[in-house]
Amino acid sequence: MLGPLRIDATTLPALIFGGLLIALAVMMGVFVWRARISLDPAVESDEKSRLHADRQFRRRLQVSLMLGAVGLLIPLGDQLDRIFVQRPLLFFVWVGCVFVLVLWMVLMALGDWLSTVAYSAVARAHLRHERSELEEQIRRYHAAKNGHPLDDGEDAV
Repeated sequence: MLGPLRIDATTLPALIFGGLLIALAVMMGVFVWRARISLDPAVESDEKSRLHADRQFRRRLQVSLMLGAVGLLIPLGDQLDRIFVQRPLLFFVWVGCVFVLVLWMVLMALGDWLSTVAYSAVARAHLRHERSELEEQIRRYHAAKNGHPLDDGEDAV
């Protein structure tokens, strides 16, 4: 079975690196949680924006939790090196778990980036459309104010 926790010159780097990953995961989780709580009420009222923010929150929180899991698995694997020598298949399962978690984190981050890019492009297009409508209304208002009412089909000079 497992013996006491070994801390020597060979295990210290894994413990430090794992601890740093866990600390980073906690900081990321807190940052994501605070960002979601302080979301603008205008975003909360718009269904599409709220749905995007909810999905983004879930993706980012999942990445921070997986980062914490990798931070636990690295020093754990370092402590289990005696067992891994006796059972090499267990070592490959452990390494596979770490790789799957890291790959899933990369895919989640890539998905979050692509989702944000797509959402931002649609939002910018919507804002450009609204801006052109508002500029058209301003143009008509100024034309009517100057005594030159414009029809819908007439272009201003």
